[in-house]
Amino acid sequence: MQIITHTMVLVLVSLVCACKPLEAASLPSCEASIAVGVASKNTVSTNAENSIIRTLKPSFFGFNVEWVDFQQDLWDSKALQVKLAVLEWLKPFSGASYRYPGGTGSNHLNWRDTVGAQSTRPVTQRVDWLGPIAPQFGFDEYLSFIESVNGSAWYVLNINGDYKGQRPVNIMSQEAADLVSYAAKRATNGKPAILRWELGNELDRYKWPPSKYSDIASQTVAAIQARHPNAKFVGMLQDWPAQKAFTMSEYNRLVINDLKPTVQEFAHHLYYEEQSWVSVAERLAQVCRSGEDAKAVGLNNATFWITEHARGLPAITTMEEWKRTWPSSSSLESALVVAESYIAATQLPQVQGMHLHSLGTAHGPWPLFNASKNDLHPSAVYWGLRVLRDSLLPNVLASKVQSRNDAKSIGGHDMRAAILTDNEKKNYAVWAVNRSGVASKLSLMIPALSGKSLPTRFSFVSDANKKSNNYAVANIVTPQTKQVTVSFDAVGNAEVELPPYSVSAFSMSLK
Repeated sequence: MQIITHTMVLVLVSLVCACKPLEAASLPSCEASIAVGVASKNTVSTNAENSIIRTLKPSFFGFNVEWVDFQQDLWDSKALQVKLAVLEWLKPFSGASYRYPGGTGSNHLNWRDTVGAQSTRPVTQRVDWLGPIAPQFGFDEYLSFIESVNGSAWYVLNINGDYKGQRPVNIMSQEAADLVSYAAKRATNGKPAILRWELGNELDRYKWPPSKYSDIASQTVAAIQARHPNAKFVGMLQDWPAQKAFTMSEYNRLVINDLKPTVQEFAHHLYYEEQSWVSVAERLAQVCRSGEDAKAVGLNNATFWITEHARGLPAITTMEEWKRTWPSSSSLESALVVAESYIAATQLPQVQGMHLHSLGTAHGPWPLFNASKNDLHPSAVYWGLRVLRDSLLPNVLASKVQSRNDAKSIGGHDMRAAILTDNEKKNYAVWAVNRSGVASKLSLMIPALSGKSLPTRFSFVSDANKKSNNYAVANIVTPQTKQVTVSFDAVGNAEVELPPYSVSAFSMSLK
């Protein structure tokens, strides 16, 4: 089954990556920017210049839409529409990008099967864990869904073939070009335009050597650009050593060098933290290393998208054991880890956005929504992301983070935080995660706010048990909001308290 294969891949990652925390003093500047210093107290500080290191767009938040899972659990097959509850829960993520048709299934989906009258769409084998189905939640329905939630459209092009195997590149490249033309026509009729065209999904796992991937991807790009020169593409790089013939760096340098005339944006899939697996910071450090690989072959302005990411699941031996791990993938503990990944990624300007795995199943692994008695409700992971998204401001300030490690987390710290502001620097937000089971003080150092006492909206998700989740019973983990005052002393120091096992956002206003 696809999900078993994917998890086996994640276990292999843990065997080839260092699991120790990143130590800023011994790291290159990029990796040092996502390291958390060890200290006797938790602090986050910005400099006196209030320096902005990057901007964040709403598309920084994204979701990997696995179309088969989505159709099974989040689609109303009688009304032929996305379930209304799903639309309502996603509207607060306005501007988020939605990666369709998802992961492995995108490598053998014929887009023509997904458009036109529902009655004409063929019933065939789509995935190896389910019988033949027709794509009711097809490309046209996907665009309508994007419109309904005011999102951004992202499409993973099929450059491989079909469920039976690979098809000739000249046929696949023209099929891709036809899809882009179809999408452009829909856009002229008012439907959302495609933000990015991603060139396949994890084809290195199909044992494609870098030359094969870059050759087929280049032919696909050329066929599309012949008709649509402004189309924007994202290439797929390695983030674990899937091929013995190449190191990750060798593979990535070859792909980047071949694609750089037309492609300067690249994707990684990062799964992190379960048992002995690597920390969030160590996995994000792969972006830094890929950036260095790009520079080594003459591409100095490469940018990156994390087009799949999530907290990993434990190693498995049987399907029954695998199923028993599913609730942990949407627990409060997973919410803490996922929130930390977004907070850490704010410190990497080259990371344009992140697609959480996944938006699809409500009954399987990694659900954004849970279901009990056919009632959909948000998971703890959803609420953790919602706390961050509701307090989003466009600019990230240069900051330094230090933390205790009472919880003995894989990453080597209890707390991670980031400071955001708006263009006028009249509003500030602090995103923070506390991985300790006790309430913890967080010291803020923001010189621009010296002497100010600011009304603050404090939103958070927290529970005394980090294993708590909404998998079977709704609303065990839900957000809370309080109005508090944060007072800064004459040099810009203030102190706030983070609840145990929490994702928090403090929204402060000078107005």
